[in-house]
Amino acid sequence: MNWVKRVHKWGNAMFDHKPPLIYILAGIFPTIATFRTMLVVMMLIHTVLFWKLVNLFWAGKSKIYAYLSSGLFVILSTLPTFEGLIVNAELLMMMPITLSLLIVWSGPIAWRRYLIAGLVAGVGWLYKIPVVFDFVAIALYLFVFREKTLKAGLMKMLSGSFFAFVGGFITPLLLTFVYYFLKGDGVDYLGTVLTMNLGYISSWSTSSYAFNPFQSGLLVRAMLLAVFVLSIYGLRKKLDKRLTLAALWCGWSLFGALLSFRPYPHYLQELVLAVSLLLPTLFTTRTIWGWSVWAMLIGGGIVTQQNVKFWGYPTLNVYRDFLEMTTGRISKIQYRERFDNTKRNYLIASYLNERLSPSDEIFVWGSDPTVYNLTRRLPTGGRYIVSFHVKDLGKYDYVMENLRENVPKAIVVIAENNEFAELELMIQSRYIEVLRTNDAVVYWRLQEI
Repeated sequence: MNWVKRVHKWGNAMFDHKPPLIYILAGIFPTIATFRTMLVVMMLIHTVLFWKLVNLFWAGKSKIYAYLSSGLFVILSTLPTFEGLIVNAELLMMMPITLSLLIVWSGPIAWRRYLIAGLVAGVGWLYKIPVVFDFVAIALYLFVFREKTLKAGLMKMLSGSFFAFVGGFITPLLLTFVYYFLKGDGVDYLGTVLTMNLGYISSWSTSSYAFNPFQSGLLVRAMLLAVFVLSIYGLRKKLDKRLTLAALWCGWSLFGALLSFRPYPHYLQELVLAVSLLLPTLFTTRTIWGWSVWAMLIGGGIVTQQNVKFWGYPTLNVYRDFLEMTTGRISKIQYRERFDNTKRNYLIASYLNERLSPSDEIFVWGSDPTVYNLTRRLPTGGRYIVSFHVKDLGKYDYVMENLRENVPKAIVVIAENNEFAELELMIQSRYIEVLRTNDAVVYWRLQEI
């Protein structure tokens, strides 16, 4: 099957600091239309699952609260300001968490049910690492916060159900390590998923991929989270159980969203489930203890925004441009060229597609990999498809080794002040310039001219 070959090829060729599942889906659904359709179907399923969950969450209360939670979920998970009109891993990784909690909540408690719930939640880990903090919040609530005493909670964490839950969660990611080690890529995969992520956490604050929890502020955020969690635990007997779970979950999911301290709004999608459960509890909170929790949450949210300064994706102009295109006020080409770098990328791809044979390979040196998509080709330089990955990880020798072995028919250099001396020497000795745009140059292998 063609899609199986495509999934295998891309799953072993691309690099990023995420586990592989979103790339596997991209291989199965290779176009924007099919990928977005896949997201729509998954979000419709997620909405149904969440509706079932909120009915259990609000059992014994007015149905209006379940409708409020569900409505908030639908709005927050589709609001373009946060969602960004693309398929974000944050949207995909949360559905397994919803289903996992639903499995635990909707039947008799037994270690087998916890094992299945853990396995389901672990699928979310294959999309993006921060989902582990949502899992921790739920595990703490299920096994510690519902117990009357700390001793009872600690004993519950030594139970077979707890180990089944945690073991199930770890298993999917562990199996990916087994797979890549059997293929001989285990060391690289380990460095990508674990070591690389540690560096990524610090890279925004320190401009370096060296893990530094002090300079990046991670340690401070962890201490604040610990104080918040302990406060919730101390107040749990005075709080409504719904507020306890939702507040605890919000704290942990916010910590996950702030791991790298980047102001990307789609990171906030991680909070959607918890916030959708939390906000309606505003109408059921009756005690000073409940309001103190709300004060901590609101204060934490204000301080977070003041420090991180999350921005929103500019999407109104996208709808405006689409309306102008569909009504004939602008052409499809004019519509396309209103997106960043599309004129350049389509020009380069058109030039290459007219001249490349099916077996010819290319290499793009820059931070925009779109030309690979438009020409349906993989990078000759190996699995690092953008220049900043090569730069940050010091993989220049790896790239040159692949380029010397495969020698691409064409090399595209995007002017972004990314110096690569060995690549420049290779271009000077073996290539000739054939196309130049404002900020990119296409080089063709000399012996093929």
